[in-house]
Amino acid sequence: MSPVVEGDVVRRGAALVWPELPLLVLGSVPVALGWAAVRQLSDWSPWLALAGVGLVVLPLLAALVHACSVLLDGDHVGVRRLFATLPGTALRAAGVTVVPTTTGLLTLVAVHAWQLSGQPWLLASVAVGCVATLAAGYVAVVAVPYALRTGAGVREVALVSLFVATRNAVPVLSVLATATLAVLVAAHLSLALLVLLPAPVALVWAAAASAATARSRARLAHPTPSAR
Repeated sequence: MSPVVEGDVVRRGAALVWPELPLLVLGSVPVALGWAAVRQLSDWSPWLALAGVGLVVLPLLAALVHACSVLLDGDHVGVRRLFATLPGTALRAAGVTVVPTTTGLLTLVAVHAWQLSGQPWLLASVAVGCVATLAAGYVAVVAVPYALRTGAGVREVALVSLFVATRNAVPVLSVLATATLAVLVAAHLSLALLVLLPAPVALVWAAAASAATARSRARLAHPTPSAR
């Protein structure tokens, strides 16, 4: 994908903010409510908090990301359509986010086992879990919007997402950096201010995933001489 086309994606994303503001704000409400609930769980059980983020907050955010992706493609998404499809969209997104969530929970198990036993060899399990969680989260940046946009099966989603993510590090890392910053900020915001946070994250995620996927599609359509 050329820099001009990538710039078009960014400009389209920025141009969506004002005309689609009601959709973005209302679509952020379920995400903010989910995050507020998970934040209450964090002091009581980090295990439930992690599961809540991976299986509730991220799928709800993914529904907003999907709406932004549709808007970036020039199609219309109304508030009624967003909420009518929210349960199914979130459920399908959870089918993708369950992978990094599971690896994250298994990593917590390994950390807990190491803290109880003090056995140095368990640190290897912790390291493997951390790497697996980071890798799964990295690929999920592409996998979630691709699965929602195409409705493809597990095998296709995994293969395409792995292909795109490994060849477009900058867009994927920009999403992870934005999400990390959002989590740090959201930890200290009231519910009223939390509503303002999901929309920018969703726009960045949708624009980055669209740019990365389009660039990989262009590379496959017009391979370089060395790749032939």
